[in-house]
Amino acid sequence: MLKFKGSLKISGDKSVSHRALILSAMGTGKAKITNLLESEDVMRTLNILKELGIKIVKDDDSWIVYGNGTGGFLEPKKSLNCGNSGTTARLMIGAVSSNPINCTFIGDESLSRRSMSRVTKHLEKIGATVHLTRKDYLPLIINGSEKLLPLMHNIQKPSAQIKSALIIAALNIHGKTKIIESIATRDHTERLLKFLNIKIKIKKIKNKATQIELNGPYEFKSKSIDIAGDPSSAAFFIVGALILPESRVTLKNIMLNPSRIAFIKILKKMGGKIKVKKTKQICGEDVGNITAEYSKLKGITIPANQSAYLIDEYPVISVAASQAKGRTIMKGLDELRYKESDRIKSIVLNLKKIGIDVHEVNNNLHILGKKIKVNKDVKIKSFGDHRIAMSFSILNTLHYNKLKIDDKKCINISYPDFTKHLNFLLQNK
Repeated sequence: MLKFKGSLKISGDKSVSHRALILSAMGTGKAKITNLLESEDVMRTLNILKELGIKIVKDDDSWIVYGNGTGGFLEPKKSLNCGNSGTTARLMIGAVSSNPINCTFIGDESLSRRSMSRVTKHLEKIGATVHLTRKDYLPLIINGSEKLLPLMHNIQKPSAQIKSALIIAALNIHGKTKIIESIATRDHTERLLKFLNIKIKIKKIKNKATQIELNGPYEFKSKSIDIAGDPSSAAFFIVGALILPESRVTLKNIMLNPSRIAFIKILKKMGGKIKVKKTKQICGEDVGNITAEYSKLKGITIPANQSAYLIDEYPVISVAASQAKGRTIMKGLDELRYKESDRIKSIVLNLKKIGIDVHEVNNNLHILGKKIKVNKDVKIKSFGDHRIAMSFSILNTLHYNKLKIDDKKCINISYPDFTKHLNFLLQNK
């Protein structure tokens, strides 16, 4: 029987890779970025920055970015292709908005169905001119301005991408910009700004909301950035170890940002044997090693107030739930409708194909765990969603590769070394 064994250094964090490139481009001087995730998504951001006049070169295993300053983007000669990357689209729209240039953003079929007005409505309010397809989608044309207004933005629906887009725009806005989050989201942008010695004020205000204040414009010197391993990528192998008998893995150099490892608390509540050991701090982020071993899991209820912190991990948590004793209920998953696929639909359809009792009620997902032996090949539909493809690749290890995933190429969007790392851990028996 297959089992996960051994230790592994996970690829660089996707969220920080995007932000490291963008902020290095907006600094002045030379920045060396190590352990950059060279996935399709991150390369979209890198190539768009090149189109905007930023010099970026590969140097052995590192990338060198020559920053042009916060107002240093040049008008591109062609459309800026974001591919499948929502992070690229939303953060780069924010980045160019405070430069006096015209840009056209395009994306693939999946990204062109994802809302952009959630970002652009804020940018229009402060003076950028935006033309959206069908008032909400890519392709998008934005005319930036050096004279954007320093205003207050209330973000009602939690989104780290929207917050980060506004922070990045505010770096080149004259005066005080305030951004209020009703529910806190991932804070990678804020941590990187602090590491780069960019002074912003962050404080808690009434009703547990967070206020971020920037007083621009800023000029800052670029610094070398080392990127820790991606916890969302680690989650696949952690779940793999929990559900495959006799498994035990140690994943090294993982970012331990509290907003990114909520899934570990969830898996522990389900009975998962997981140990986390902090080892150091890299560029404002705590880093450490995570060890997981086979466990008898039980179903739990995951409240809606956790959804902002589990958005990327729900697919693989669903795989864990399918092997747990009893029922797991995940509440408040409406944001999953608007990811690379409608992930609620993707999870339900594929788990049902295997024979798991799963259904959705008002954006709440109910999964009744069951040990099932798959006797014939089952076609798994990824919907071009990398996290669905990877999650069912993990479940596939329990079913002796009888789950036939229709599109594994989409995994390259976020984790090009996934299959190599999967095979490495499975071969260490």
